[in-house]
Amino acid sequence: MHELFILGGEILKTLKSNGFEGYFVGGCVRDYYMGRTVNDVDITTNALPDQIESLFPQTIDVGKEHGTIIVRISGVSFEVTTYRTEEGYSDFRRPDRVSFTNRLYTDLERRDFTMNAMAMDEDFKILDPYSGKADIADGIIRTVGCPRERFGEDALRMLRAARFSSQLQFDVETATQDAMTESAKYLEHVAVERTVAELVKLYGGKDNLKAKHVLVKTGITAHLPFFKHVCETSFLKTRPESLLEEIALQIWLDEDLYDALNTLKLSNEMKNEINQILKLSEDAAHEDYLMLAYSFSDRILSVASSMMGTNPFFSSSLKVQNIAAAIGVKSDLPIHSQKDIAIDGKQLMAYFNLPGGKWIRTIMEALEEEILCGNLKNDKYEIMKWMDAHVEIETGHIKIIKE
Repeated sequence: MHELFILGGEILKTLKSNGFEGYFVGGCVRDYYMGRTVNDVDITTNALPDQIESLFPQTIDVGKEHGTIIVRISGVSFEVTTYRTEEGYSDFRRPDRVSFTNRLYTDLERRDFTMNAMAMDEDFKILDPYSGKADIADGIIRTVGCPRERFGEDALRMLRAARFSSQLQFDVETATQDAMTESAKYLEHVAVERTVAELVKLYGGKDNLKAKHVLVKTGITAHLPFFKHVCETSFLKTRPESLLEEIALQIWLDEDLYDALNTLKLSNEMKNEINQILKLSEDAAHEDYLMLAYSFSDRILSVASSMMGTNPFFSSSLKVQNIAAAIGVKSDLPIHSQKDIAIDGKQLMAYFNLPGGKWIRTIMEALEEEILCGNLKNDKYEIMKWMDAHVEIETGHIKIIKE
């Protein structure tokens, strides 16, 4: 039995022993029923937020006005939310009004898809008023009730449908897909950060190509930042394993897309990784594999290798070979950055009795190359001997003499 359900079961027992109802709900029930890994467990109850707080010693108010309280059990957090109904979605994302209810089925009725509208008690009995089990058996993603209403309430649900098609390899039911086509424009009201979060999950699924076809067929891509500038042929041509790869691949195919990158509001870290992948994709054709291994991180080398291996339009076998070789020698490099060199700028100034300047970089880069190529041991005294033989000072200028 899953540890999260055991701990969560203590919350259900406490609720019921105090005269309230309590059920596991949503994705955890779906994943339990499908035999998938359960990473977090949500609970729904007819207890009001103040009553939930009074029943448990460790709680966190994360949205009492919407009925949600975090309950901590043995160091694990559980979202416990009061049965509720929702009205008005002027921003196509959040309800304008939330009302609490005593009816479980009324609460389940407001949820997105039938497979997520199941509840389960502490004895693992599943309540399934909207035939979620049947849709799971058929591999179908279907909204609870009218799909146009569900997407009008929360436009992000359309991306969630595509994401589930990738993660679960399910098909989107026809009426649901038709409503996505009609409602796709509402996605322009959704915060970019939320859109990106869904796309990250979508591309992390088992079959993101299936999801990409859904996005194109429903016209959703025309309403997504960055992707609205990508032609459908290029979009369906790529075989990425992550959102990061998809963006890099599309910019590789059309460098003008780089100007649209900022519309995704990515973190600086992610933008830097995209830039590094693109640079490596260029450098791999002409840089020595040792310098590739030295210049790029394990992650960037791995991502670029994956991209080139799964996307045939990277036709250069030399690039693939160089990156593979770089990955092979990465861990055995004598240095991994200039900071690893056994002499630094201050020591160079003292050794040559010169003030700082660009000459330091010239020498450090020469040392870097010699050490990486195995021509010079990374030892301070060996480096000094090498400099005596290969560094010439002329009227304050530094010149590297190569044999």
